[in-house]
Amino acid sequence: MKIIDIKAVTYRFPIFLGLTILVFSSVSCAKKKSEQKDGTLMELRSVQKSHTWYYFTQDGFEKCDLPQKAPAMPEKPWTEAVRISSAGSVPSTEGGANSYQAYALVNHGGILAIKNDGVEFFKDRSIFTSETADSLVFSKGVPIFYLYKSTFFNQLQEPFSQTAEPTQKPTHRPFLVEFNPSAKLFFPLVSYENLHLAREDQVTGYVWNGKTWACSAKRKPDANRFEFSYFTWEPYVQLSELSPALNTEDMLLFKPSSEDEYKKLILPKLYNSAPEKVKELLSPIPSEFPFYLIWRDESGTTPLSYYQSGNGASPVSAHGIEAPLAGYVACVFADGTTYIKKTAADSQTVAFRLPLMPAGYNYGEVAIAGNYLYVAWEQTIFYKTGRSGFISVNLEDVLAQATAAKDKKQD
Repeated sequence: MKIIDIKAVTYRFPIFLGLTILVFSSVSCAKKKSEQKDGTLMELRSVQKSHTWYYFTQDGFEKCDLPQKAPAMPEKPWTEAVRISSAGSVPSTEGGANSYQAYALVNHGGILAIKNDGVEFFKDRSIFTSETADSLVFSKGVPIFYLYKSTFFNQLQEPFSQTAEPTQKPTHRPFLVEFNPSAKLFFPLVSYENLHLAREDQVTGYVWNGKTWACSAKRKPDANRFEFSYFTWEPYVQLSELSPALNTEDMLLFKPSSEDEYKKLILPKLYNSAPEKVKELLSPIPSEFPFYLIWRDESGTTPLSYYQSGNGASPVSAHGIEAPLAGYVACVFADGTTYIKKTAADSQTVAFRLPLMPAGYNYGEVAIAGNYLYVAWEQTIFYKTGRSGFISVNLEDVLAQATAAKDKKQD
């Protein structure tokens, strides 16, 4: 089923000149652990400006000088605000020279399809207007996400209107949606009805390991309580072959699950169990520094999370990513501290700090396409979001200047 009403807005990135990005040169781990207990970067150096800010409007996105100078947006609960809810780079086994290398899902907006030289913004009002879009994954290089409605924040009573024909059945309520990069269209794959859920039920989250989908669902049988259920399902066919119109019994295999089984999948793991490439990337960080990392590997499946308790203080959140098509691994903390490393042999970790933003602004989701790093930013007021957008960084410029700074210090 094709979804109409799609609009594409294309922006091309020039060589960027913006605010200062900071880079530090390497020091020994022993020195870091003795002098860097607060987790701040050491030996920070200014480099040439190599980034550009963008903010979201009701219809797309525009450049701005600084996030706080973007036009004010109505403050809305984060589930209802226009913001980047999920982002990622395409797995290495898929894509090609003419394909998009990364995507960013814009809640109540659409999807940013990213190449090395620019971003295209695709929208579909029938998909994004009244439902929350989240949890981007990739199946054979194609981005897939899910839709839900917050029973607490969303005040709309009926997200999908019925057709004008009284004898025609109501529209299926999409659960999983794919964006087809060739057709540049959105296609619902699985509906709430396919999962044997009522229209008022909500899928509160899922975990996909590349084969099995584990879901948590919530319903409100009366005004005073909620009921949760847990189940797994597997498709008999490729995800791209699914359709809400197909018979559920012919395409999905269901199994009941439990709260304990679901929690085992979603709870963060101890940082010492993280992949070696993650530990190597973040090796400059002392063990005393507490952080919570969401790590998106090259499988394209649901990201994993890791936790380092450190000194017991409140952890700093971070988003990490493998971008094999671009040849980078990177991690960006909420304050803009960034660690990046090329995947080529003998490459070293380089750390730099994105521009500091005012209090109440944070960095979030991360994607890399070619030699550009894209990081979401948003203005947060408790559970609400005001302004939001993203920053793009020319990695070639940053890494070249970091190398020059290191060579100058050695001289």
